[in-house]
Amino acid sequence: MNLVYVINTLAAGGAEHHLLNLVRDMVLRDYKVWVIVLDRNIHGRGHSLEQAFVEAGVSVIYLRSYLMNDVGRWFSFIRLIYKLRPDIIHSHLPRSDFSASIVKTILPDVCWIGTIHDTYTKDKYSGYWIFPFVKWHWQRADQLIAVSKDVQKWVIEKLLVSQEKTRVIYHGVSLYEVSDSVEKNNSEPLNIGCLARFEKRKGIETLVRAMPEVIKIFPSVQLLLAGSDPTNYSYTIKALVRKLRLEANVKIIGFCVTPLEFLHDLDIFAFASSSEGFGIVLIEAMSVRRPVVASDIYPINHIVQHGTTGLLVETGSHHAFAQGFIELLGDAEKRRRMGDAGYQRCMNEFSLEKSLNRVHDLYVELISEAPSH
Repeated sequence: MNLVYVINTLAAGGAEHHLLNLVRDMVLRDYKVWVIVLDRNIHGRGHSLEQAFVEAGVSVIYLRSYLMNDVGRWFSFIRLIYKLRPDIIHSHLPRSDFSASIVKTILPDVCWIGTIHDTYTKDKYSGYWIFPFVKWHWQRADQLIAVSKDVQKWVIEKLLVSQEKTRVIYHGVSLYEVSDSVEKNNSEPLNIGCLARFEKRKGIETLVRAMPEVIKIFPSVQLLLAGSDPTNYSYTIKALVRKLRLEANVKIIGFCVTPLEFLHDLDIFAFASSSEGFGIVLIEAMSVRRPVVASDIYPINHIVQHGTTGLLVETGSHHAFAQGFIELLGDAEKRRRMGDAGYQRCMNEFSLEKSLNRVHDLYVELISEAPSH
């Protein structure tokens, strides 16, 4: 099977890491794989995954544009598909979906799958306004993968794609046995941490505002904040930390090259997002046996089981997050028990192997249904 994947950039983000796992799996299945990238530039001091893709054994091709940016890239893309003749084009993120739809218009016999990673609403996506005018592009897809039922609902209602042409496939995570043989002594501070892109909807301000209440009981506790910062939103967080005089307890780390190591150093993973397509970092935290305190919204409350793998609290309420932190900081056994339960849930529901197998099964199904040429 010949597979072409399309993505906006190779900046290290959730969609890009998911694609990296996907192409690694397809190379291991002995398929020919190309990754087509719309834009070489990475904004916001992000980290490029290009080397990881090359090491995975795939051919990475950056599209050239000789005129009008993406319009020029469409011409380059069409010429490239004529040359490669893939069995499947699989796109990720709206710009790449749109580019794939142009190819599908010119070459209707090419099988096109798009993965929709989020609900692209006003609070998340600056180009949200364009969807009512161009939704018919997504209707050309042979199949759209939604990363959650909420995303599937958005695709059906906003893009007017039939339910038969959508399929929910949750992201997955690799599972490793994590040793906690080294116990913290009483002098070491406990760490609460969040790994998320610095933007308003991720609720990082809520976590910072929770800290004054927490440090009244646990004076040495640390809140560690890591993630990319494409719009310099971290400056807003830094100003809030100074205003609340929390410099000794809140550390802004910035972009994290080794996310699993960061998560393993935590005692509690915190996630105060007000909206998510999936939230892959939640299962990453659970995969290293960390209990979670998170917003009680879908799909977070599908991933995290309240009272079993973590605590779900009122979205946007710093008092509710503070109380969740205090409850877990004061009970090491509960933290251990929830961490173990989270690992087991990843094994049962969110393993990378299951996720990738479901995508592969879809490829085989669509290829078998395609008319022979």
